[in-house]
Amino acid sequence: MNFFSKLKAGLKRNVKQGRKNVMKDDRRLKSSRFNGRFAFSITFWLVLAGVVFFAFQSWARTGFLNEKVNGYQDQASAQIASLNEVGFSNSPAGTDYANRFLETYLNVPSDKEEREKRAETLQSFLAEGLKVGELENLSAFEGKRVLKDVSLYDVKNVREDAASYVYRIDYELFNVIETKEEVEVKEKDEEGEGKLVTEEKVTTKDESVGVKQEMIVVRLGTDGNSFNVIEQPFYQALPSETRLAAVSDQTDQADQNVKVEDELKQFATQFFTSYTTNSVEEMSYLMENPESLQGLYDYRGVEDFVVYDGEEGQYVLKSIVLLQEANTGLQTKHPFTLVVSKENNKYYVQELKHTIGG
Repeated sequence: MNFFSKLKAGLKRNVKQGRKNVMKDDRRLKSSRFNGRFAFSITFWLVLAGVVFFAFQSWARTGFLNEKVNGYQDQASAQIASLNEVGFSNSPAGTDYANRFLETYLNVPSDKEEREKRAETLQSFLAEGLKVGELENLSAFEGKRVLKDVSLYDVKNVREDAASYVYRIDYELFNVIETKEEVEVKEKDEEGEGKLVTEEKVTTKDESVGVKQEMIVVRLGTDGNSFNVIEQPFYQALPSETRLAAVSDQTDQADQNVKVEDELKQFATQFFTSYTTNSVEEMSYLMENPESLQGLYDYRGVEDFVVYDGEEGQYVLKSIVLLQEANTGLQTKHPFTLVVSKENNKYYVQELKHTIGG
């Protein structure tokens, strides 16, 4: 009986111990599985985050490089366009060359030897294959042409290697008039005695045909180092003159304020007196952006004085102001627009414009 009791008690202990060991192993297994999943999850998300980060960096860097490349391309295109528009052919050197050519081309002497020298000089301006004889024929012209004035008017058809220079020119044409007269000269004979004989003397004088004003177009080419005239120059009539409308007061007359006109005219008189006598620093007490004509002009009055209502609390004064040069009697008329406001019962100029149109 005791043996079976002991055996039973031993089996119970073994079973209980076995359960504990199984439970421990189960906990270890669950813990191990949990730790493996956790590590795998962390590794997965880190790798994913790394891929996303590097992909973003690559995208951003590609966009930055593309922006840079596009910027360089735009800059290069702008430089090329600028070169085409204002290249060497449109430089001061081109203008100087065209001026020197026209000085030679438009001045035509009447003397034969001087014409030959002119032709040689003129040929040095011309491109290879272009001859002086292809520019002009002077065989029937016995007079002379004198350039009076030449001024650059425009530059057209500009390319990187060529441009057309348009000049306004004034020149005078002369005919050479021959006059004959008989004069007596003393002629010695064989015996040494002199006798009077009549001879015909020919004299010449220049007779002006008149001054002409027109345009001339000179086409210059360049290789980047030097210039040549590459085509025959041609003439054009002067552009027709037009008369533009003068600037006038376009303010809506409905905004005119005659009630304060006398008061503001008195202020304008005081202001322009100070404007011509005070320094810039002193004018800062009267206006927002101080300026002064101290020592240059004296104030002599206003004409066509008009006051308009401006923005809230402001008035717009428009007037022609008579200013006299200091120490002289010369008066000139200047347009002014003043925008004024009243601060502490005193008027203050917020803006001054040298026009009545604005």
